[in-house]
Amino acid sequence: MTLLTLAIAILLVLAITHHNDSASNTAASSSTSASVVAKSSSASEQAAYDSFKQQVAQANDNGITVTQKQKLQNIINDESNDAVQDREQKLLDKTQVKKSATTSSSSSADNTSNASNSTFASTHTFSSVNDAQNWAQASKQQWLAAGYTTYTITSDGQGNYTLQFVR
Repeated sequence: MTLLTLAIAILLVLAITHHNDSASNTAASSSTSASVVAKSSSASEQAAYDSFKQQVAQANDNGITVTQKQKLQNIINDESNDAVQDREQKLLDKTQVKKSATTSSSSSADNTSNASNSTFASTHTFSSVNDAQNWAQASKQQWLAAGYTTYTITSDGQGNYTLQFVR
């Protein structure tokens, strides 16, 4: 009887040891697999960011136009990866927008300034919130320079969205 109990105890110890080794190998394999996925994900994020950075560099000739900035903003908005989207947005925010052609006459400069202010003083209507946000982001440097600090987007209840800049 003692011999039988001893044999069962030995078999249980061997079974438990074998089970722990198997679980350990599975965990190590799982960890390695997760590491490979993370590296792959990191590489694809870097590739997406590098592609965007190259597009910015191609468009940037001592600054980009508002239209170019709008197109780049659309690319950022379409990015599904939040980490990549954040890095791209920071890059675009650092990119200077070209100033409009300067004139030698101060009255012409004042008129340009007044036209810029009136652009932001009036409301703008868009068919989607996203379009309104994109336009506001693309023209951000101009409306900040014109003395505005933020903007609001409101719905008119008919599918249109009104963008208004606030001082």
